Amino acid sequence: MPSPTPVRRPLSTARALAAAIALAGLVAAACTSPESASTVPDGLLALTGSGDSTALTAWDAERAKGTPVDLPDGGTTWISAGRARVLVATMAKGTTATSRPLDLGNDTTWRTVKAKDSTTGDSPPGPLAFATWEPDGGRYAVLGGDLLSDDPIAVVLIDPTVSIAFDIPVGRDVVAAPPIWIDDDRLVVVTGDTGAPTSAIVDTTDGDVTDGPAGARLIAASANGKRVATMAKQGAPVMVRDMAGWLAGDGTAIGSVAPADGVATAISFALDATGQRLAIAWVGDDGKVTLAVHAASADWRRVAQPKIPTASGAVVAWMR
Repeated sequence: MPSPTPVRRPLSTARALAAAIALAGLVAAACTSPESASTVPDGLLALTGSGDSTALTAWDAERAKGTPVDLPDGGTTWISAGRARVLVATMAKGTTATSRPLDLGNDTTWRTVKAKDSTTGDSPPGPLAFATWEPDGGRYAVLGGDLLSDDPIAVVLIDPTVSIAFDIPVGRDVVAAPPIWIDDDRLVVVTGDTGAPTSAIVDTTDGDVTDGPAGARLIAASANGKRVATMAKQGAPVMVRDMAGWLAGDGTAIGSVAPADGVATAISFALDATGQRLAIAWVGDDGKVTLAVHAASADWRRVAQPKIPTASGAVVAWMR
């Protein structure tokens, strides 16, 4: 049963990404033909975890089976891709690191980001969780503060190029879920509690925090801000919506992916840059994680089922 009080969970270890991201969800993909299921998921990233280890796999048009990608030391619990194929990793210890442009098949090097406030020289509130690149990919947002405690949570904006950070207090109970960018200047944070999630819209230009749509426990957006995917609770379908309609609360959906037999919940999902493809990490009744990619061109049926290492948790993202 969901807790009646706000639930805040930190990215404590990389032991199980499902626990680290504390996301609830939905279930496996609709049936499709063997031909469509073999489509290469070009641009997909999957961070998978089992035991104390994590692994990152990437797919492109030339590597249909996926290519292992080096990760920074210290256990990665979240991954996001920015412009020029530069990645940001959130670490189990509550820090972030950025990669050099990803070149599949070659070594990937990482740099720990030690950003400071440009005025005070102070470090941002931590630990940091769920680093997510903005649409233009020049900076990323993280949740700053101890998500397990009653301490206030802030949205922290980090420009890794110049190692500058500034924070915007949310001023509300924050649920452990990644923030999403809805345009170049605004992002949405899941607030309330897991049983009755709401959201807050944070304007990064002036620090204004206003009410956002209610009812979504987990949210993902396309990089162009045109579409959003939402999930209300465990066992609910993933709904793909027009961003403007979702913000207006019109209740409409472009498509949905419903639970299937033998699959318990979705722990992560992501829309590609234009919102035409939806990747979902599902956990089965047996505790094993599988991936599926759904496409608008196939009426949101499954078009690919990428193979991943045996895992108990996963985070999916798209390169751009």
